[in-house]
Amino acid sequence: MVVLTIVAQNNGETLYFEEPIPKVHFMKLLSCSLYSSWHNLEKEGSAALGNPDSAQGLSVAKIPPGHYTLESLAKKIDVLFDRSEYRQIETETNQPVAQLVIRNFGAKQITLDRDLAHLLGIGRNLKLITYVKQLTSPNDILRSLRSA
Repeated sequence: MVVLTIVAQNNGETLYFEEPIPKVHFMKLLSCSLYSSWHNLEKEGSAALGNPDSAQGLSVAKIPPGHYTLESLAKKIDVLFDRSEYRQIETETNQPVAQLVIRNFGAKQITLDRDLAHLLGIGRNLKLITYVKQLTSPNDILRSLRSA
């Protein structure tokens, strides 16, 4: 068995082998990740840090609307609460268990607004470890409706 991993910086890459692969009876694509695909956050996304009933109150951070790749969205989440001196969030992309893994190492609750939670395809409250299986955006929903 031969395992070949190809990472390209641009879409539309073509791959040529210097020598043909001998005795190929079949090839199987095990996985394909188009992590450079764009996802659209139509409205400003926000996340609230803390509990509104506590003495410390809430700290709200915002992610501006726009087009995001998986990596650029992960970077925005990493620094989401830097202004509040809360640097307890860490993200990893393209992991075997999920496209995006969000870890909250702190003890404070983080609640996302509906738009950001929908884009991430998760519930509104982040867990200690949140697994984002697949990003969803309005463009994805429209594509699935057109193909149905």
